[in-house]
Amino acid sequence: MSTLTHMKPRALNLLLLLSTLPVFAQKPIIGIFESTSSGAGDNQGQPGVRVLFYQSGRQWRSYNAICQDEACLKTIVHLYPPVTTWTLFKQGKPVAKVAATTPTAYHSYSEIGVQTITNPAAVLHLERRSTPDYPDRPHAILATNLSHLTDPDNWQPAAVFPLDLTHVIQAFHKLYPHPKNCTQNTTNSPSNYHDSTYPDSQIKMDSSYLSNKTNWRMLQITLGGYLCDGPPDDAYVDHWFAISPTGEVHHLGRLMHLAGAADFAREGHSELLFQVQGGNEAGYKLFYDNFTHQAQDTVTYH
Repeated sequence: MSTLTHMKPRALNLLLLLSTLPVFAQKPIIGIFESTSSGAGDNQGQPGVRVLFYQSGRQWRSYNAICQDEACLKTIVHLYPPVTTWTLFKQGKPVAKVAATTPTAYHSYSEIGVQTITNPAAVLHLERRSTPDYPDRPHAILATNLSHLTDPDNWQPAAVFPLDLTHVIQAFHKLYPHPKNCTQNTTNSPSNYHDSTYPDSQIKMDSSYLSNKTNWRMLQITLGGYLCDGPPDDAYVDHWFAISPTGEVHHLGRLMHLAGAADFAREGHSELLFQVQGGNEAGYKLFYDNFTHQAQDTVTYH
């Protein structure tokens, strides 16, 4: 039986597509530096680069490399470049150039897509490592096979426009008109777990960003006041919204951290990369073309 039979059809089709590309046709690739890439395989928790997205025409695509069984972990490595020379960027500035290799096999689902950095001494202090007190530190060092990156849309933290906050709160109310809550701080028993309402004042703003070129804005907000035990419901975690120059509000997602903005496509506009910190199925989202398109890479831990 062929070793490719363990792959999902979509992953197999991608492998066949990539095999037809000319060797010289190097397209931009987006990755993220991880100081202690997870897994008990070849990487052994050493620094690595997670390969996220590749450019196909004008679109960005994920490798969609998801395995359903352990046998697939040995074959899915062929979806990724065997060796990549990465330039790492922190806050828009190049901080290291490293070579990274795809292992001969992955040993856990969370390792899929991670390349091992061959010269780890070059990246020892680039990112604070996770600790028991902070087990899920966000990643914010961008990786690309390009030698130069800019942020032409010039995304920067900025003071929020009051009208933007009003419109975002209105949009949030439409998304979650009656979130579940408890009448007191107790277990989620049926007698206490119920639909609720909340005032605008219970929504706090976490961060605000502005593109000084396009006048698009982004807001991160969180609804407080969750009284139940256990993890909060979806309404009570952080949510991100984009606001167009004309005031239209778009919900981007929840449980996200802005990793960075850069012109990976070399077309004069910035793409925005977010890390999604969503429990068992986390990953990364890439927004581009004024938030009209997105690509998502999923990291599965079990």
